[in-house]
Amino acid sequence: MVLLLAGCGGGAAGGGQAGRKALAVDAYGCPDIHGSFAFNVPGEGGVTFTGSPFEALPAANGATIPPEQIGGLEIRRMAPGAYRLRFFVGDDRVMQHLKVIREFEKPRYREWYHLQSDPARSTYILRHGRNAYDARLAELGPQAEIVRELRFGTALTCRDGWIEIPRAYRKPLRLTLAEDGSIIGEAPELDTVGVSVWCGDGCAEVPVPVGRHTGRLHWPRNGALRPWRPEDMRGRFVFERPIDEIEAEVRERQQAQATADARRYRTADAIRADLEKMAPPGTEIERVQVAEGKVSIQYSAPKDQMDVLLNSLSAADGGRSGPEKVERGVRSSDMSRRFVRFVLTDSPLVLREVQDRAPDGVVSGTMSALTPTSPVPTQVATLYVAPSETPVGMAPPDELRRRISALMPAGCRVTQVRGRGDRVIVHGEAERMACISDTLRAIASTQGNAGFGPELEQVEHGDKGYRFRLMLGRSALTKP
Repeated sequence: MVLLLAGCGGGAAGGGQAGRKALAVDAYGCPDIHGSFAFNVPGEGGVTFTGSPFEALPAANGATIPPEQIGGLEIRRMAPGAYRLRFFVGDDRVMQHLKVIREFEKPRYREWYHLQSDPARSTYILRHGRNAYDARLAELGPQAEIVRELRFGTALTCRDGWIEIPRAYRKPLRLTLAEDGSIIGEAPELDTVGVSVWCGDGCAEVPVPVGRHTGRLHWPRNGALRPWRPEDMRGRFVFERPIDEIEAEVRERQQAQATADARRYRTADAIRADLEKMAPPGTEIERVQVAEGKVSIQYSAPKDQMDVLLNSLSAADGGRSGPEKVERGVRSSDMSRRFVRFVLTDSPLVLREVQDRAPDGVVSGTMSALTPTSPVPTQVATLYVAPSETPVGMAPPDELRRRISALMPAGCRVTQVRGRGDRVIVHGEAERMACISDTLRAIASTQGNAGFGPELEQVEHGDKGYRFRLMLGRSALTKP
């Protein structure tokens, strides 16, 4: 019989409605329900919050909090027919809001973070008092509670010691005090079955009523419940430092590293210039970067020559300070070539101060510091002198340099001309991008519709403007 009654709702948790004295009904017939309660969201077959004040609670910045993210509730009867409800936001939702503040309201989070501990905490309390400190902490921190007031005639009515709360499109939800001091509630609900219908661009499910039942809820009394507080989290959570302070430290470290790199290493342009002198025909210097206490270099070369420049650098200092972290790879766009990446840290090619070593490896002296524009020491610059290669069936490189330079506007200059099979590779520097465009147009104008037009292979922004690489084919400009 007990199980049967429970299945029909007669044995609901918390017992039946409390006695007349405990209800303390006021002039409007409303019971005195006060205290802290667990805010349990009804499960299947329970009360539906749709259309009620509990459906979606207003949160910060215009957002709403679903009832599933509420951890507790405190109720006070402020006057006859008037109640104040304090909803305690669940810890997970509060911590999520705190992360949003840390990321998008950095000054706010920084002040909140430092007010958690001394000296900021004690200083604030000394100047403004404990109440002001608590208020400021709550103002800066995440939303931990939501307060709503319900009054007779506008948001509720009362009847027979029950509070009736209206719901849109449904009959009211009723709440009262239970015999054990908890809150119980009930409301008539519909049993429905979802039926899929075609809506033109997809399927939708329409609930079709098939019966009725009395939904019930139970909010047990729990005097230990209270809003989220930072101190309650410290035993199981460490608050992250303010992002802007971390960013400032990172910038400071980066600046210190950049200063140290500039003091230790030559400029990327100076290193690149000497690498291009050392590189054999067909090898292209693609990247030179001075950062993080090292010099990162990448070049590409024909497959059978990919290690020529690498080996030259390895031999530069007797193998003592050659390339490190070497990587080799191939690009699908050109299977005949390979790219090589590596790092130099102590090579005489990259250092401003280079120790001159005797053949036996004993240091015989120290060179003075080089300026950013100073050339690399002679013994390094001449490690590999690329032979002058005349492109097949074309004018010599010096003659090609003269012809191409004559077509360039002011602000552009040729730094190297060499062959790659039946093509001419032109390296140059420009003060502005427009200068490169004018050079391409000038070269194209000498060819008309015949020959292989100029092709811009690479443009890279450097310390002194732009570095670029052009490829030319046979034409009137390149003929012997």
